[in-house]
Amino acid sequence: MASEKQDNKAVDVSQEIKGRIETKVKYLQELDRAIDQHQDRDVYRLLDNQRYAKEIEHREQQPNDEGVMSLVDDLADQLSSYLSVNLIKYLGKAYPFFYYEEYQTGHYRIYFGNWWDRRRFGELDVLNVRFSFDQTEYEMLNKSFALARKNKRYNSDRINKISSENDRLQELIDHQREREEKRQHIQEELKDINSHSGLFESSRNRATREELVAQLQKLEDEETESRTAAQTIKENEQVVLALSKENTILSYEQKSITDTFGSFEDFELANRNLYADYLKSLADDKDAGKQVNADD
Repeated sequence: MASEKQDNKAVDVSQEIKGRIETKVKYLQELDRAIDQHQDRDVYRLLDNQRYAKEIEHREQQPNDEGVMSLVDDLADQLSSYLSVNLIKYLGKAYPFFYYEEYQTGHYRIYFGNWWDRRRFGELDVLNVRFSFDQTEYEMLNKSFALARKNKRYNSDRINKISSENDRLQELIDHQREREEKRQHIQEELKDINSHSGLFESSRNRATREELVAQLQKLEDEETESRTAAQTIKENEQVVLALSKENTILSYEQKSITDTFGSFEDFELANRNLYADYLKSLADDKDAGKQVNADD
């Protein structure tokens, strides 16, 4: 009896193994067929059935069979490179201001624009059909849109502050002679006060002396600062130039998004819907191809 149970258990295990192998083989065959026939939509369905069911078929989430899908984990880069061809072609029309660089197989950097000093804006995640934006660059663009509503530019406040500082430093340079004359006058006043001060100095004289000393110290501090003011102004001008360039680039980016999407909010909405919109376009292309064949 024990031997019979063991035999039955072996048969059950054997059937389970066979069933799982058949499932794996079927999965790989479907994936192979989809790639061979250039059916990218089916490839995406096989790579993430759960997301496909939710965003494309609008039905209850279907759990992914990780044991099956993990069979192609070591092909992620190659699959990404294969799927990127049609995806980047689609993005070239949907996001005409983005450009892509494959820096290693299946990995793509995003650049915003084709103008000078364009920004590296993140990476394109082909397998998940989404942008992985650099958060610092993205927040800069987001803030620039918010400031534009107030008729301000991203670096306006910093540029104004630096410009005011340069004006102050230039005044120090321009008034060097006046400072020297004032310094000599204060020294004469101190000399006069000191000559009339005895052992018991009046509180008025003491207060006057302290005020004159403070004025003299202020003039000396200004004179010290004026010696490096020209170099500081020059350095500040370079900073302002860089900030102005950054403002210009951001204005290019804002215009690109506005011209394509109408607003930054619509741009963000398009990003959230990118997976569904792209896979729908693949279905539309497939249907269009069938219609052309039928017409022929």
